[in-house]
Amino acid sequence: MATETVLVVGSSGNIGVSTIIAALRSKRNVLAVVRNRAAQDKVLQHVTYADKSLPTDNITFVEADPTEENGIEGVIDQVKAGKLPDFQHVYSTVGLLEMKSPIYTVDLPTYHKVMQVGYSANFYTYRSTAPYLISQGNPNATWTLITGGAGEHGFAGVTAVTQGALFSLANVACRENADTNIRFNEVYLMYYVAFDSKIDENPASPLGGTGMKASEFAAVYEKILADKAIDASRVSFHGPQDLPPNLKYKKKLSL
Repeated sequence: MATETVLVVGSSGNIGVSTIIAALRSKRNVLAVVRNRAAQDKVLQHVTYADKSLPTDNITFVEADPTEENGIEGVIDQVKAGKLPDFQHVYSTVGLLEMKSPIYTVDLPTYHKVMQVGYSANFYTYRSTAPYLISQGNPNATWTLITGGAGEHGFAGVTAVTQGALFSLANVACRENADTNIRFNEVYLMYYVAFDSKIDENPASPLGGTGMKASEFAAVYEKILADKAIDASRVSFHGPQDLPPNLKYKKKLSL
């Protein structure tokens, strides 16, 4: 059986690195979307810091801008042409933190940028990759979207607005894929997760208490990949108590 591959969009961020660690630990390959060589080096630095035993040679990097309408579509074209490896899983974790409040004080260029990065990039990724996964028909296909608590609790300004849009995107995607081969899930993160090196340097969380290493949070995605019962669900993570085997998830919709 061929080794599966996870396409990671937003790969150089805290959750992107965590996702890559999870994929490698689960004996899968990674196709990581980065903006430039500096981002590629950043990924390798943080993955290696977290676990030197991980096979980073199993990561294929491709440069693309997911905030552009056809950024990820270009990646799909290269996959179809055989220039990049085929993939069976997608994890989208693109976002931008903008804390300014009240939001009516945010200038419109900043508003549009945050919406472009925090929402549109994730939608563009879904729009480009979901049809590809469906066309491949792999019964193990998954699509995972990270969201956060800002959208429900009303903090983090315009970033919270993007989260609200992502909640709805997840609802629609769960419904649309109820009868496809894609197992779509939302990971609702209400806890501070950061690069291992950052937590080692300062474990304090800006939300209060202590944060979690990306390598520890990786267990959540490992479980999602392994457990087909987690489907069309919101996986809620509020802290270490929600790590497997105590992972909390619930169907997004009554289908």
